[in-house]
Amino acid sequence: MIDDVTRSLLDNLPRGGSYDLSVAHDPASDMHALTIMIDGQAFQPGIGYESSDHFEFDREQIAEYLLTRKQKCGGCGTCRCG
Repeated sequence: MIDDVTRSLLDNLPRGGSYDLSVAHDPASDMHALTIMIDGQAFQPGIGYESSDHFEFDREQIAEYLLTRKQKCGGCGTCRCG
């Protein structure tokens, strides 16, 4: 289960219709930084992993959270509201 800090960082991202998650090694921090593509635009929420295997453990949970998090938009009908 993703923690409250991760949830908070994800909540700061815009909502979108499609999400793609990946990690890439960041030599400066020696961590694997999470990149989230939202409708074709890249965002780095500041979440890092010691290895890509650690990311794989969280991948599905993060993707599910991004899709089902509560919307704050007022309910136009084009998003998924939890």
